[in-house]
Amino acid sequence: MRKWLVPAVMIGALTAAATSPAHAHKLKVFATAVGERIEGTVYFVGGGPARGARILVESTDGKPIEELTADDAGAFAITAKVRTDHVIVTDSADGHSARTIIPASLLPASLPLPASTLGTGAAEARVSTAPAAPQEGGTGDPAAMEASIAQAVARQVAPLREQLSAYEDRVRLRDVLGGFGYILGLAGLFAWLRARRPMGGGR
Repeated sequence: MRKWLVPAVMIGALTAAATSPAHAHKLKVFATAVGERIEGTVYFVGGGPARGARILVESTDGKPIEELTADDAGAFAITAKVRTDHVIVTDSADGHSARTIIPASLLPASLPLPASTLGTGAAEARVSTAPAAPQEGGTGDPAAMEASIAQAVARQVAPLREQLSAYEDRVRLRDVLGGFGYILGLAGLFAWLRARRPMGGGR
């Protein structure tokens, strides 16, 4: 029996598994914060948008914040009501799932803190969110101007981050499939060389 057939068959099976639809259509979710608004998209790596994907937004301790459905472009958006980490969990009808987190640090400081973090720090929170007193000769609230600039920058950067994330996913998938194809090619070459060798020890 030719023992080289066993590794060749195993490598072929692994390659088939790697190129299966389940692997090629891994679900991904991308999200970013633009002011109080959290926007994102749900999509399949190597495929199109995850239309109608169920999206659950919850806190880090598992408390639900909002539930919604992705539109035909796989897009979704919510308005944050408290300054806390937002965990975004999504799943599709075929059983795929993905998650990402929007940290509280990306949300405006003007948003109220969740009730669980107030308590003894309520006074400090009120002081930190209170409007600053106007200054003589000033042209406006520096904090408000800074927040406005941050929102404008985030709005411009968000599409670039999304495109970069999708590009990295495609490159990663292509590298994996290319690696398996390379291994399979070497296995085929090895099998061909073994088949050309004369059987037995005679000349």
